[in-house]
Amino acid sequence: MLEDALRFPWNGEKKGETLLVGGLLSLLGFLFVPLLFVYGYLVRVIRAVAAGETDRPPVFDDWGELLVDGVVAFVISLAYLVVPTVAIAFVGGLFLFPVVVVEGSAAGAVGPRSGLLAVGGLLLALLALSTSFLLLLAAAYLAPAGVAAFARTGRFGAAFSPSHLRTVGGDRRYATGWLVAVVVGFLAQVVAGAVGATGLGALLVPFVLFYGSVASAYAIGVGVSELGLAAETDEESTASQPAV
Repeated sequence: MLEDALRFPWNGEKKGETLLVGGLLSLLGFLFVPLLFVYGYLVRVIRAVAAGETDRPPVFDDWGELLVDGVVAFVISLAYLVVPTVAIAFVGGLFLFPVVVVEGSAAGAVGPRSGLLAVGGLLLALLALSTSFLLLLAAAYLAPAGVAAFARTGRFGAAFSPSHLRTVGGDRRYATGWLVAVVVGFLAQVVAGAVGATGLGALLVPFVLFYGSVASAYAIGVGVSELGLAAETDEESTASQPAV
C-alpha cells in the first residue's frame, strides 16, 4: 500500500494541474479559506478511493462542494482535538503546582508538608501527562476515521457515531492505512525540510506537503474501502422512518 500511496498523486493526465492548484492553495493556507478547499479535496480523495477509483486522483472542480466538505472536515478534526487540548492545558497547570508550592515554602508561606505536596503534585502531573499523550494518540487515530466516515456516508454525525467508529477504527485494514498515512506524512515532512533548507526551495514546501497529504488520504481511503458504512447509513435511515 505504501508504494501505491506514493504513486497515486502522480497518476492521471491532469496530475500536474491538480498538484499545482493544491500546492498554491496550500501556499495560501495562512489565509485559512484556501486551506478549507484543500481539506475538501482530501475528503474527495478518500471518497473516491474508497469507492474504488484508485487509478487517478480527482480534480479540483465543484468548488462549492469542496468548501462545504472542507469546513466539515475541519470541524470534525477540531472536535477530536478538544479533549486532548483541555487535558494538556490541565497538565500544564499541574506542573506549575509543585513550583508554586516550593516557592511558597521558600517564602515561609507554606508549612513543613510542602515538600510532600510538591512531590505528590509532580507525580500527579506525570500521570496526567501520560494520560494526555494517550488521548492525543487516540484523537490522531480516530480523527481520520471520523473524516473517512463522513466521506463515505455524507453525514456529519457519522464522524462521531460509536458504531461507525468501531467499524472503522477497529478494522485491521484501516489501522494499516492509518500507519501508511503516518509514514507518508513523516516522509513528506522530511522531504519538505530538505527542500526548504535550500533557500528558494522553500517555495516548493507547500507542494511537497500537499503531495504527501494526497498520498495519505489515499491510504485512508483504501483502509475504509471495504467497510460497509454506506450500507449502515441506509439501514439506519430506513429504521428511523415511521412504519406506515
